[in-house]
Amino acid sequence: MLFNKYKYRCKLIFILLISINFSCNTVKYVSEDSFLLEKNKIEITDNEGGDFALNFLKNGSFSEVIKQNPNRKIASKFRFYLWVYNLSNEDKIQNSIVRKLEKTAKINKKIEQKNKLKLSKDSTSKLKPFRERGLTFGEKIREIGEPPVVISNILRNKSSNQISIFLTNNGFFENEVVDSLNKIGEKKAELVYSIKTGKPSIIRKIKYNYKDSIIGFYLDSIKPNSLIKTGDLFNTDLMDSERDRITDFMKRNGFYFFNKEFIYFSIDTIGLDHLVDIEMGIQNYKYKSQKSDNIVEKPHKQYLINKVNVVIKSDEEYSKGFPLDTLSSKSLSIINNQPIKYQKRVIKNAITIKRNNLYSKTSAEDSYRRLSSLGLFKSVAINFDTLINTSLLEANINLVSAKTQNFTLSVDGTNNEGQFGVEGSMNYLHANLFHGGERFKLSFKGGLESQLLVTENDQSSLFNTVELGPQLNILIPKYFLINRLNKLKKHSNGRTEITAAVNFQKRPDFTRWNQEFSYGWLFHEKKSITWHINPIALSAINIDKTEAFSLQIDTLNDKLIAASFQDHIIAGGIYSFEYNGQQKQNFKNEFYFKSTFECGGGMLYNFHQLINKEKNPLNNSYNILGIRYAHFQKLYLDMRYYMPLFERSKLVYRLAGGMGVPRANLREALPFEKSFYAGGANGMRAWKARSLGPGSYYDSLQRFDKIGDIQIEGNAELRFPFSSWVEGAFFVDMGNVWLLREDSIRVQGQFRRENFLSEIAIGSGLGLRLNLDFFIIRVDVAIPIKNPAIAYEDNRWIFGKTKEDRRNFYPVQFNLGIGYPF
Repeated sequence: MLFNKYKYRCKLIFILLISINFSCNTVKYVSEDSFLLEKNKIEITDNEGGDFALNFLKNGSFSEVIKQNPNRKIASKFRFYLWVYNLSNEDKIQNSIVRKLEKTAKINKKIEQKNKLKLSKDSTSKLKPFRERGLTFGEKIREIGEPPVVISNILRNKSSNQISIFLTNNGFFENEVVDSLNKIGEKKAELVYSIKTGKPSIIRKIKYNYKDSIIGFYLDSIKPNSLIKTGDLFNTDLMDSERDRITDFMKRNGFYFFNKEFIYFSIDTIGLDHLVDIEMGIQNYKYKSQKSDNIVEKPHKQYLINKVNVVIKSDEEYSKGFPLDTLSSKSLSIINNQPIKYQKRVIKNAITIKRNNLYSKTSAEDSYRRLSSLGLFKSVAINFDTLINTSLLEANINLVSAKTQNFTLSVDGTNNEGQFGVEGSMNYLHANLFHGGERFKLSFKGGLESQLLVTENDQSSLFNTVELGPQLNILIPKYFLINRLNKLKKHSNGRTEITAAVNFQKRPDFTRWNQEFSYGWLFHEKKSITWHINPIALSAINIDKTEAFSLQIDTLNDKLIAASFQDHIIAGGIYSFEYNGQQKQNFKNEFYFKSTFECGGGMLYNFHQLINKEKNPLNNSYNILGIRYAHFQKLYLDMRYYMPLFERSKLVYRLAGGMGVPRANLREALPFEKSFYAGGANGMRAWKARSLGPGSYYDSLQRFDKIGDIQIEGNAELRFPFSSWVEGAFFVDMGNVWLLREDSIRVQGQFRRENFLSEIAIGSGLGLRLNLDFFIIRVDVAIPIKNPAIAYEDNRWIFGKTKEDRRNFYPVQFNLGIGYPF
């Protein structure tokens, strides 16, 4: 009892002790007269640089040129990696190394004796390799952590010099850098780099020097977009970027052999008061004459594509065999070492490199991407050969065929919105069904799951839910029914997608049949933009309820729940736009955005009104085949921002939300599968799925899923590594769902501008991720911090609550998932 009374105080004391341990152990391996680097500080000690210097200080990446940076921190506070390193003991490590060396030496001596015996019997015998000393436990600990960054006078001086060079390259030619050390504790200090920037050098004039009029014509066309502008601060990094920009442009306009080494900059500051004149020029192509050994100059050539050669080889016969089949034309030649199993148009449509066109780096990249995305080839390689004494190129595209058919079986554990189960699937894939690159996939899935029942207090069995269903998906690398978009097809790698599925779900409360069919187009605009247009999205849902379940719904007299569990048809479309700016390079901010618009029943409703179709008098709605059809519009937005903090650590922000509007034919509610919900492993992790909201509505006896018409959710997650395959996370989730219209049963469930901020739920927690390369296992532990289910006049925060309130409204929630939540 005494412990229960003070257990929260004990927890706080425990956390405090850990914090003290973090701070006190940081100098464990820092020797006397040495200092742990706590901070690098940059100070500007003059005002001559003005706003240029202030902006540069604000945006300058000094950490990249400073040779020593402090040990990394987690959550901007704890030096976790240094703490892990300090857990090891140097003396114990050395003793363990000696023991391991002695043990390894004994083992290797025995191996050597056995190898000599083998050689005496047979000189060609395979010898056993010698064993290497393995790492000790302490060394493994140190691999996870990082040693203390001890201030080095040599590196201090190098850092000062590098900062000075960095400033010079960025227009501060008269800079002075002085470093100093400030002690801030026992064996701890910060390094202060005091900078006198001097007056900045501003670009006064830019002159261009082209020896070739054709080069001049092309470069004049992109001059307005130059990265170097008069009035800007002199910057050598921008000059390098300008070289890259010009080189990329030239290679996209026929200049195959052009590279950045042909571009030069001349800088003139003589007689100018902190001003810079820049001359940018293009050197001619230079080569050594075979006749006179003199260096000869000639203008850069633009190259035309003379022919495109495609060579297809099977994986098994990549290095042998002769061509068995050939298809040739003036512009394209396809050679295969096996009978050609692809329609020529599939290859031709994927290749944007065309005969008699100028060479273009863009066309080469597009062709590579399109051929790779067909899924027909294991590898794609494109290179160009020049024809002697001409301005012609031959494009050679080498393809290695992939297996076109594949069959897989899988069994997985599942965690569907907090409910655990097992799932199995059989999948058959044919990547070239009709020899036109048609991707045919047939799947059959089955699963067992544990679901909490509505009509009973306890679950009747471990797995009380059965789900079965086949799915057919066909991707065709061409457009159907939109021939007018042929111009788009040449630039977007578009496909037609057809999907049909049947899903059967058997639960103790009801049985659900769901039949789906969709038809649409998928195409890409540039590398990062994807459009998904499904003008046809049909589904028919049949629900057979048990008597007890039907009776409970009738007893509630709740139109929203009744509408959620009735038969209905959805006939509409789905349209989505996705921008994915995520890059593979580290230390780059990344942005992701997706918008999805869905609508259903609108055209049918207008048509039925036009023909004066009779409504069902029981619910005042139109039916199809005796079934009421859904009528709604829905918009959902998802924005994410990934901000790297240091290597393999990042801060991720997410803002998502949407609104669905039930329309005239099914005005009571959105279809259940189209409604919004909060909670679960990928959203509000401190609540179970569909257990939060709507608004501040709460009924302890209500066991039906909590859904809404409006959703707002925000997440922030700090991700950091413990080791190469173990990652940690700290996160905060905020959000809720609301009803669009007032509901007499769900009091305080409607969205109101004056109340919604106070109804935002907040949860927080810690996570662990096991990165196994092919997938990530995620475990998150979260607790509600603010629960809108608490009455408004009471404090909705967890702080100061009784034990009973904490158990009812602020329980700890465990989540298991696959992959990152967002």
